[in-house]
Amino acid sequence: MLIEKRVKLRSNFYYVVVDVQYKKDKQGYMILKFRDGNPYDGGDFSRLLERCSKAYTYKKAREYDGDIGFMADVMYLYDRVPFLVGIKDVYITDDDNLPYSMGYITKEEIDEYIKLNKVKMNKNPRFCLINEETWII
Repeated sequence: MLIEKRVKLRSNFYYVVVDVQYKKDKQGYMILKFRDGNPYDGGDFSRLLERCSKAYTYKKAREYDGDIGFMADVMYLYDRVPFLVGIKDVYITDDDNLPYSMGYITKEEIDEYIKLNKVKMNKNPRFCLINEETWII
């Protein structure tokens, strides 16, 4: 199952997409987990995105890509939300408050862009969604 959560970086809206599934825990209860088996918590995910939004600066994003603002924002989010499977960008019309343009980039496309452009990313092998002390903000 895919879950999308909205995050605002300055005046741009993005939807961070994650892939989760219901699995039985050791006691036999159905719980929501990431596909890799790590626990998923929607509240922690929302808090992580809120903190990313508050800490965001154009200068921080440009460290990833100084030419393409969209890719700078994408990599800023990917560095802080390493479990994402994709990011949507949505542009809303002022007139009728409906989307007039939407785009989607997958984790694989982001990884390819990072590799081709030799973008320096922060490695965070300790990252755990349910432990804020492991987050890079």
